[in-house]
Amino acid sequence: MALPHQHLTPQEVSFICESELITIVPRQRLGALNLISIDTRPLVPPQRADVPLWLAVFLRKQKRCNIVPPDWLNVDYLERLVKEESDSAAFSQMPWRWMEVAEILLDTCSEDLISPSEIALHIRSLRELRQAKIRAGLSDQMNSSYIKINNLGLMEVCEIRPWVGKVVDGLRKIEGEAGSTAARRRREDADGDEDMDDDGY
Repeated sequence: MALPHQHLTPQEVSFICESELITIVPRQRLGALNLISIDTRPLVPPQRADVPLWLAVFLRKQKRCNIVPPDWLNVDYLERLVKEESDSAAFSQMPWRWMEVAEILLDTCSEDLISPSEIALHIRSLRELRQAKIRAGLSDQMNSSYIKINNLGLMEVCEIRPWVGKVVDGLRKIEGEAGSTAARRRREDADGDEDMDDDGY
């Protein structure tokens, strides 16, 4: 039996991402579906419809629809983001599940993307640039009582959370030991002062 774990794994994050809504253009008519998370309306070509990502991938594999990529998943936009990440110390604002969505769409429906190889290259560059910033940000905040990094995606948070948790726990332990040592020294100093007063009396 598998033991429970405290943090989400990358595989679990990708699975959760499959509930994200995405736009498709159906190739065939399909009646309304009553799903656990959402009820879809009838799919009528060529009307666009928003469906969960897992359903879009399923229909795409059966050649029953085309997937419309998100607005940010194109070469021009990603090129601007790569430049922005390179020129700024701050993190660019990205969709919460940008890494997972990009990976799933590149793996399952690259035919629906314009210049998928360039998109994959820019996604890889973005990830490497942001990982370098994460490492630098964590190093700068090692002596802080908390760590703050804005505009990370879910997968990025998932990847660093176990390590960051251990670091923060270690810092708290060190601070606790330092506080205990300081308190003990204050008590010892106070006891010493009382002894001196008694001797003087």
